Amino acid sequence: MGEQVEKFPMLIQQEIVEGHEVGSHTYSHPTLSKLRENEIAKELDKAEQAILKVAPKPTLFRPPGGSYNDLILKMARDNGYITILWSVDPYDWRYPPVGEIVNVVLKDSKPGSIIFLHDEKYPSSTPEALGFIIDSLSARGYEFVTVSELLQYYEAKP
Repeated sequence: MGEQVEKFPMLIQQEIVEGHEVGSHTYSHPTLSKLRENEIAKELDKAEQAILKVAPKPTLFRPPGGSYNDLILKMARDNGYITILWSVDPYDWRYPPVGEIVNVVLKDSKPGSIIFLHDEKYPSSTPEALGFIIDSLSARGYEFVTVSELLQYYEAKP
C-alpha cells in the first residue's frame, strides 16, 4: 500500500535488495468496487507514485480484499499491471494462533500456490508462522519464487 511505502521506505528498499517483488495494493486499501472510476485512478496513481520514490515501477496489482470488477481489471491493465489474487488464505489478519496459520497453509498449498499473508498488523503471529511454513514447505521440496517467476513458468507451458 502506498501509505505503508511512505511510512517505511527503507523497508521497501530492503525488500528489493533482498530479491523480493513489490506490487501495488492501492494507496489506502479501499474497496475499489465501491469507488468511482476517478477515485480508482487516484488510488492506483498515488500508490504508484509512492512506490516509484523507492523502487522500480511495479507490474503486479492485488486489489484490496480481492474485490474487483471489469472496470478495475481494465484500469489495472491500462496502467501496465497484471492483477494477481491468491490461492491459500489462512486469514492471518484475524490474528489466529501460529499453529492455525501454519496448518492452513501446509494443508492447502500445492505447486503454484500463492500464499496470502499480511505484514502490516502487529502484534501478529504471522512472522513466527512464516518460519515454520518456509521450513516445512522447503522440506517437502517446494521452491519459493516471486509471482513474476511463477507466471513465467506457467506462460512457458503449452
